[in-house]
Amino acid sequence: VYLHVLDWPEQGLTLAPLPCTIRSSRLLTGGKVVVEQTDEHVVIRVGKGDRHDLDTIVVLELDQPAVDIDPVKWTSGSLALGKPATASNVYRNMVDRHGPARAVDDDPGTRWATDAGVSDAWLEVDLGEPATIGRATISEEYDRIRAFELQFRDGDAWKTCAHGTGIGSECTLAFDPVTARYFRLNILEATDGPTLWDFQLFPPDK
Repeated sequence: VYLHVLDWPEQGLTLAPLPCTIRSSRLLTGGKVVVEQTDEHVVIRVGKGDRHDLDTIVVLELDQPAVDIDPVKWTSGSLALGKPATASNVYRNMVDRHGPARAVDDDPGTRWATDAGVSDAWLEVDLGEPATIGRATISEEYDRIRAFELQFRDGDAWKTCAHGTGIGSECTLAFDPVTARYFRLNILEATDGPTLWDFQLFPPDK
């Protein structure tokens, strides 16, 4: 299997679990690649010095022909995936198309959007039960957010576990682990209505 990687996430490239075993791996473009395969995912990591600006080609040798493997749906591993989400504002009340659920569906083609002129907003996710979170990945359209807080609910109070001054196309936040059921992105300042492609929450890195 030849993987052509054009853009590397900071935490490595995460793929869906495979119903076969990866026997070996190498970089066709030269350098070192580290592949971690578990029942939950496949993670591929390449050092920045070995990544090519145009295309990094990773070769995976499997224990069976790739053509015999049924297509596998990719998921990010986010604990927020598919969980109930609410928001302070939705673009023109078009909940089906631009509601908060669109930011937690692992679909890069859908997004939560807010009305034009909105300068502050929040997006909240209910994980269903307390979970320990130590990392978040947020992806924004239009680069409008200028100040934000990532918060968790402790009793009746919201507490901040991370904050920043911009998100952009991809922002990964690592912070001291917190255990809670409810998390929210509290957008304090934006140049216009904020729009998010993804809001993902993960356990701490091991």
